[in-house]
Amino acid sequence: MSAMRLPLILLFVLLRSCIFASSVFLIKNPVDGLVPCHPQHIQALTQFKNEFDSSGCNQTDYFNGVWCDNTTGEVTRLKLPEGCLRETLSSNSSLFSLDHLRYLDLSYNNFNSSVPSELGNLNILEVLILSSNGFIGQIPSSFSNLSQLFFLDLSHNELTGGFPLVQNQTKLNYLDISYNHLSSKTLYPKSSLFMLHHLRYLDLASNNFSFSSIPSEFGNLFRLEVLFLSSTGLTGQVPSSFSNLSRLTKLSLDHNELTGTLEPISKLTTLDFLSLSFLKISYPFDLNLFSSPKSLLVLDFSCNSISPDSLSSDSGILLNLQKRDVASLNSQTS
Repeated sequence: MSAMRLPLILLFVLLRSCIFASSVFLIKNPVDGLVPCHPQHIQALTQFKNEFDSSGCNQTDYFNGVWCDNTTGEVTRLKLPEGCLRETLSSNSSLFSLDHLRYLDLSYNNFNSSVPSELGNLNILEVLILSSNGFIGQIPSSFSNLSQLFFLDLSHNELTGGFPLVQNQTKLNYLDISYNHLSSKTLYPKSSLFMLHHLRYLDLASNNFSFSSIPSEFGNLFRLEVLFLSSTGLTGQVPSSFSNLSRLTKLSLDHNELTGTLEPISKLTTLDFLSLSFLKISYPFDLNLFSSPKSLLVLDFSCNSISPDSLSSDSGILLNLQKRDVASLNSQTS
């Protein structure tokens, strides 16, 4: 799945980074004395780097990820090199003085600390990427202050608890909190997650929602185009409200313990990717249920029980998939 997600992530980030093209430019190597950023901000960046063990950092590489406004000299975009920073990201870090940041990417570093609530002070952020940093603890409620946020990636950390109350994130289109240890509180019917009505991409895969049913409130996120819920310990039936997700193109529910009918999914006619493997469904399943989505390119129903009639030469689902030369049906028949 990660190979498929990468182009989607790049697309979202590239679309948003267009806003910087006319007003900012890359910082130069400070050794050459060609830095367009304001001296005060250069000092803050240097202090930030010195807060960590950055012995593995190349000085030039560190500043190559800094963009500044060409009028004010304020830092508006910061993307640090991967694996450059180690140790705790503290609440009094000089990073939080860069309050004109609109894009912040600290991914693939080794902070191994809680996510500082002070990130909520950077309240004009539009893109925030904190993936693969070893962050622990809960997502801070101060993230509600990030009212301009469009893209949030907290994946591949050690985060726990539920999703915090958010009231002002009406612009959030992309949310990835996969590969953490978030609890079933995240999926409570009144969870603020279901208040994010502008979401188009939501990845909750590989979290600890053990023995939770799929909330019908997912149907409220009617703008969703991508939804990943694999390996989350979900049980029970797919709610009928899933039929509200009429824009969905990619859906993954694999490695859960779902029961009952999957008919609500069959009504999602815009799907091109559907992963339903390892669902532990106890009865032979008729794949023809999914013959309606004419754009379906990939159907993964592996390690489930499939009705032999589904695999006949005149099967509607197989004819659809064969036309597109993609079918992932490494399954058992009964």
